[in-house]
Amino acid sequence: QAKERAQGSIDAVKLVDTLDTKRVPDGIYHDSSVGYSGEVFVEVSVAGGRISDVKVTRHTEKQWYSSITDTRRQILLKQGAKGVDATSGATITSEAMLNATLKALAKAQK
Repeated sequence: QAKERAQGSIDAVKLVDTLDTKRVPDGIYHDSSVGYSGEVFVEVSVAGGRISDVKVTRHTEKQWYSSITDTRRQILLKQGAKGVDATSGATITSEAMLNATLKALAKAQK
């Protein structure tokens, strides 16, 4: 799993600077990334060129605590993953959520 998480982070770093939510059509997009205990699945909603919601739809994380709500709040506030800090104590879960969000949006970007 460590290799998969590392590759997910490498892929996400490449997407951070190229993602432009204004180029993502309105809709709901899905993707996943490897967390601490397994896949973290997200649903990302875009409306009017902005990220309107991010939901974790499925996970097996045990140490997620506030990472899911905190990471969601930061993604919405910053309108992407750039500058979002991972939640202390649940860094891997936060990173998986960020990576999955980036992947979902990148697939949809025109």
